[in-house]
Order: sequence, then structure tokens, then C-alpha cells
Amino acid sequence: MQKIINFEAICNYKTYRLLHFVRNDIIMYQPILTYICFMYMSKPKTLLLLLFLLCFTFSYAQREKESLYINHNFTLNKTFALYGDTVKLRSEPNTTSEVVTILRIGDEVTILKKTDQLLETSTAKTAWYEVNYNGKKGFIAGQFIANAHKQNGNQHFYFRKFINEEQGVLHIRTLFNTSTKAYTETTVQLMDESIGISFEKPHDLKNVIQIVEVNYFGDSCGAESGYSVLFLKDDYTLVKVADLSLIGDGGIYYLSEKFLYTTDEDNGQPIIQFIKEEGELVDGEKDWFESKKMTRKYEWNGKKLVPEFSKEFKKRDTSN
Repeated sequence: MQKIINFEAICNYKTYRLLHFVRNDIIMYQPILTYICFMYMSKPKTLLLLLFLLCFTFSYAQREKESLYINHNFTLNKTFALYGDTVKLRSEPNTTSEVVTILRIGDEVTILKKTDQLLETSTAKTAWYEVNYNGKKGFIAGQFIANAHKQNGNQHFYFRKFINEEQGVLHIRTLFNTSTKAYTETTVQLMDESIGISFEKPHDLKNVIQIVEVNYFGDSCGAESGYSVLFLKDDYTLVKVADLSLIGDGGIYYLSEKFLYTTDEDNGQPIIQFIKEEGELVDGEKDWFESKKMTRKYEWNGKKLVPEFSKEFKKRDTSN
């Protein structure tokens, strides 16, 4: 299974910046990515050839699995969907001015200007924005505007990211009925500020409509990235299943964790294979690289993973 990741985040190198530009800040991760970091450290000439080949590989993979980057800021003169519901479009950037109209979740507005006025609530403090809604101009606080929106299947997903001093938070509203504007809401504690969203098919898992992945892009070589896995159940609630890590430290060390969705050979039932791979450079002069791979099988019973998900393992006692 391929994951999206910011190439520049894995290793800071000018050639990566070119690919970073070509792929519009997001590319597809493949196991060879960690090896590229190693090539940068030991064999720069070979690296250039690998980069050339990977441009085509990643381009093909990108078409197979679409990704959505979540930017924290709003771009002026661009259109964004409403995250909030029954939001009052105000004539001035405050909560006491005249109401121009009422907006519903999913309604689209064009951002005209960011003001200096702030709306502070118990959960957030955001600026007021001047917007245009179907020719009507007014003001809406930023906390009611989605940073990104994506329709996948019959569901619409609206994402609102907040970054505070302690930890970032991603709010996700899943609109499952466009007529009644019925939606569910989920909050995800972020592992990193730089994130993207991708979708995975349900793989016949019980009561699962689709799989949503929150991808994290580490901001430096050796920084932890990876992704969080959420299952959208048939009652339209999003359930966080696991946080999976990906670390690449310039060819010195790497850690890769992923889910492989497959079927049990004995009974044909869908299962989830957790795969953890870890490697370390033990002799840079002779290019010796030591690695190990561990796997564990999980089942989804419609509510949770069985057995309970854990990255820890104990070696079998062979002393007896």
C-alpha cells in the first residue's frame, strides 16, 4: 500500500526540492524512498538516476490514489466551503451587526479579505474574513470556514485544522445527507502540523463504508511522519483505528509501519496485516544495512480491531 509523503521532509537536498515542485508538494511514498536517502549519503550519482525513475513511478501512483493537502491558511480570491452550519453572514466583522443571510454547511464563499478583528470562543480564536456569497458580501469568522473539502463516494468531508501551542487538532465533519444537511463530527489529535488526506476503499470490512487516512509530513530528516487510520462506519461515524509511523534518517535509520488489507487464507474473511519494518546502517564503508520485519494479523469485528491494536511485541520464550 502506498502512502503520501513530503519528499523534502525525508531528506533536505536541492534535487528533492525540484521533485517537490514538480509533484505539487505531495508525492506517493514507496519502500524505496528510504533507500534514496541512503543513496544521497553514499552515492550521489546513482541518486540522480533513481530520482528520474521515481518521477514517473510517483506520477503513476498519484493517479491511482488521489490526495488532498490541508493548508492552515485561506488564500484570497479563492472559494472555500463552509464548515459551520447555520452560520450568520454579518454586515460587519462582529457578532452584533446585521445578518445578511444564513449559510449552511457546504455552502461556498469566496475569500475577499482577512480583517484585523478576531472572534474568540471557548475552543478557538480566529480572524473575521470578508467574503462573497452568490453576490452578497459580508463577514464570517474563520473557524466556520473549512480549510478543505472533499467528496468521496456519497459523503462530503469538511476539514478544519486548528494549531495551538501544545498540539494541532483536525475537526472532520462528514455530511451524509445533502438534503437535510445531516452530518457527524470527529476530532483527531494531530501528530504533525503538515498534513494531507487520502481515501482507501473498505476492503469488505464489516460495517465500514470507507477508510480515511490523515497523512503526516515530517518537517526534517529523521522527524517522525506517517498516518492515522480512521474507519467510516455505516452509521457515518469516523473511528480512529491506529497511528502508524514512518521515519527516514538520511540512510542511517528507517522505520516503516503500515496496514495491508487482505483476506485470511483459511476462511476467506477480510483481515488487516500490520507490517513493521526497521533498518539501520551498520557499516557505511561497506554498505551493510541491517533490517528486520515483523507482522501481526488483526480482524475488524465491526466496532474495533481484534486483538486490541498494539505496536509492542514480546519475543517467545525459548529457554525451556
